[in-house]
Amino acid sequence: MNLADALLPLLPEGGGVIAFVGGGGKTTALFRLARERAPRPVLLTSTTHLADPRLEPGREERLVLDPRLERPWQGEPVACAGPGPTILMAREADAPGKVKGVHPSWIPALGRAWDLVLVEADGSRGLPVKAPAPHEPVLPPDPDLVVGVIGLDCLGRPLDGAIAHRPELLSALTGCAPGAPIGWEHLAALARHPGGLFKGASGPRALLLNKADAAGGRLPPPGLFDGPVLAGSLRAPEGVMLVGEGAP
Repeated sequence: MNLADALLPLLPEGGGVIAFVGGGGKTTALFRLARERAPRPVLLTSTTHLADPRLEPGREERLVLDPRLERPWQGEPVACAGPGPTILMAREADAPGKVKGVHPSWIPALGRAWDLVLVEADGSRGLPVKAPAPHEPVLPPDPDLVVGVIGLDCLGRPLDGAIAHRPELLSALTGCAPGAPIGWEHLAALARHPGGLFKGASGPRALLLNKADAAGGRLPPPGLFDGPVLAGSLRAPEGVMLVGEGAP
């Protein structure tokens, strides 16, 4: 199934705010879901940073920069939905090749103006797995769904900074010793620990396991997570399959 078919039924009336956290494919998931939703309007944004889409070949989404969005929302009107996918960010970031995200307090207002808002609420420096620092993730208030993303190319790899963002925190959360191979049990611990992948998320959650081809076609074991579990390869045409709670 495609990502939209898997995730949108988890939202009230098929619309709302989805926040993506973790590593291993958050940005890819945002843009794939927006494409699958086309031609209906979708807003893509971030509460952290995003790679500047103007520098990425093939990106056709409209980018809007509004410096007001960097500070807390104070009741100002927000732009209404336009056709197709739109990326809304505050400004060019200090880091080269990045654009700076919006203050999380803007997201509920944007959610009232747009049928579907996709928010990248975490950073992982392009690594497949991470544990959150005290200031992470930067969740918007009361998202309708939080999707935790893990890249399965971390499986069997030694826990270090080459494969994990904040490996020392990941070790403490999961019990995986530094340098030891990362296993399914460690991913389960990361997904289930209150300070882990879904830290701060109090509403509906779903676990998205990307790069399933890197796991040799192995499906995650039962009981990995207590909510919907999706597995697949976000860059592959076939998309994802529901393998956890609620799977056929």
